[in-house]
Amino acid sequence: MKFTSTGLMASLAASASASALPQFARSSYPAPSASASSPARILLGNPGHIYIADFTPKTGKFEISINETIEGGNSWMAFAKPNLLYAVDENSNELRLFNLDLKTNELNLTTKKTASTGVVHLEFNSDKSRMVGAAYGNGTIDVWNTKDGSLELIKTIKSPGKLGPNKERQDASHPHQANLDPSGRYFAVNDLGTDSVVLIDSKNDAFTDKNIPIEAGCGPRHGVFYPRGQDKATHYIIACELSNQALVYSVTYEANTLAFKHYQSISTYGKDAPAKDIKKAAVGEIILAPNNKDVYISNRLSGQKTDSIARFTIAECGTLTYAETVSSGGLLPRMMSFSLTAKHIFVGNQDGTNGLVALKRGSDGKLVEKPVGSLPGSVFGEPQFGPQYVQQIA
Repeated sequence: MKFTSTGLMASLAASASASALPQFARSSYPAPSASASSPARILLGNPGHIYIADFTPKTGKFEISINETIEGGNSWMAFAKPNLLYAVDENSNELRLFNLDLKTNELNLTTKKTASTGVVHLEFNSDKSRMVGAAYGNGTIDVWNTKDGSLELIKTIKSPGKLGPNKERQDASHPHQANLDPSGRYFAVNDLGTDSVVLIDSKNDAFTDKNIPIEAGCGPRHGVFYPRGQDKATHYIIACELSNQALVYSVTYEANTLAFKHYQSISTYGKDAPAKDIKKAAVGEIILAPNNKDVYISNRLSGQKTDSIARFTIAECGTLTYAETVSSGGLLPRMMSFSLTAKHIFVGNQDGTNGLVALKRGSDGKLVEKPVGSLPGSVFGEPQFGPQYVQQIA
């Protein structure tokens, strides 16, 4: 059974800067590098394949250096230097660990373990000794021991919370993403099915959970803690797949918990670039710039020739203000991410003309409309098989 509602592939489509460096050290991704002498190595995943695409900023050229046939839905991965690659299969109950040799361009499976069915997101803790998986398909959250390259299931948590009002999309709990907060203690797990954030406390390896209800019917998909690079967050910003809104919550650190208070709701579409039918549209990804000045949100199923990336500026108080919209270069932009220098945003389009796009990002946060580099969707196989995952790892 395929849990393709998370990627909005055929079934859903038919129905419808320097101060930020410490935060990278806490995240699943490597710290930024100023080196421009070697190509950026972009990790990509789609149904049946895992790739490395090498991107040269000067020429805007992408070259596929690794193209491995890997069974399953490789929709999310987590990389630990120098060579450990953890990959979900969102269509089954398997979690895989690969050895990825970036020098020889070799990818080899080393471990395969039973996980919850339909995991769609992975997040390390600060030292990468623990990893949390959000299982959209099973309504659960897995906690893994990943110390020293291991892969052992510690605990599975059933996502709590009352189901949302959307009978079609909120028929069960659907954990969609796990976010490690800047303190390194808490994971915020967005549950699309229950309109809630499951707060997991990792203190003393206990991984206890608390349910935080948010706006009914919003369908929380992905979120970001703000600001980056600090010891504590002041806000949590959630991109909601069902309401096509960004919800901003103020965050307060209390005794053994985080308190969330609703602060702002704003459409993910600007008035100058609306969706043709907002009821059919669906948010994809949200990312916060390393300089804490811009938030970018991908909009899918917009009903236009291409889908879009919306940019918002963010004030220190946490208020979002719509700034601009540019084309994603294709359709169904499920994921996007920054280059390690934050001078580009890499976009994975599951459908449409361009499967992979590099957008130039100015020092003011503005995106250049015309991509500086791209790979056609046909490179990745049949329609709607474009990259679901895209992240520079070296």
